[in-house]
Amino acid sequence: MTSSTINSNANYFIALDDRIDLISEVLAHTGQPTAADREQAANLKRVVFDGIATAVENGLAKSSIGLWADSDLGESVLLRAKAMAVTTASSPQSGTHSLNRLNVDYTAVQLTLNPDGPEEGRKELLQRLKIVSDKAREESKPLMIELDSIPTSTQIEMYGGLSGARAMLVIMSIQQLQDAGVHPSIWAFEPTDDETFTEAITAQAHVDDRDNTVLLVVAGGLSAGQIGNQLSQSEKNIISLAARTQGVSGVLIGPGAYYRHLVQLNEGIIKRDEAVDVIAAQFGDIGKIFEKSRTTSEVL
Repeated sequence: MTSSTINSNANYFIALDDRIDLISEVLAHTGQPTAADREQAANLKRVVFDGIATAVENGLAKSSIGLWADSDLGESVLLRAKAMAVTTASSPQSGTHSLNRLNVDYTAVQLTLNPDGPEEGRKELLQRLKIVSDKAREESKPLMIELDSIPTSTQIEMYGGLSGARAMLVIMSIQQLQDAGVHPSIWAFEPTDDETFTEAITAQAHVDDRDNTVLLVVAGGLSAGQIGNQLSQSEKNIISLAARTQGVSGVLIGPGAYYRHLVQLNEGIIKRDEAVDVIAAQFGDIGKIFEKSRTTSEVL
């Protein structure tokens, strides 16, 4: 399998899709959203994009950035990203517009799979993903899969703990997807507590010399927090781990990198330009930690 001719050097893929509902979780709106609510939520996504643009102005390499946004409220940021020559990704059947219309670079899918789950359900899921994978390849919009697996209590006991169980299930899930003919260009997953497990998952993604990109998920948690860029020590460790792990190209940055700043903006605690600057600084800090760790490690 060969890699895509699309830029596969994006070390920092920023998730600005619908994994959080900005209308209910940031704007605190209940019930059916109005057109005004939707526009306000779309504007919050533009705040994050302005943070990306500012981070580029501050020195973060544009070629190293990817943006994963939904094709509904995220349409405007996807179009701005394309105009800026930033790598883009969106999920299929998300919102009212097709991926072809938005001309994104990658077809992105969030997936939770238990490889020991009910066989009939797994077969159906794998068949659907094979269709998505084939269509993505046919339309030259390679597949990106963010994968997770939630072990049962029995599996946790079987594999000697949560970390080991989750690692084994993710490895088995990748293998099942590969055997089913699902061929993503990019894999993303949350690292385990044990670096050896993370290396084993990465190795499975690259098995048989598959030329894939692998990203570790960072800043996935949500917290209103305090004003300022405050990467936790755990997040810093993940960024450093991504930089020094053979076969890992970068990080998938979750909403934890911008969520609290959008909440504070909506509540009037900070102004729009302050939110943009602090989000930009957060992305910049992630880049600095990654580059420093990569430079001082043996990973090329």
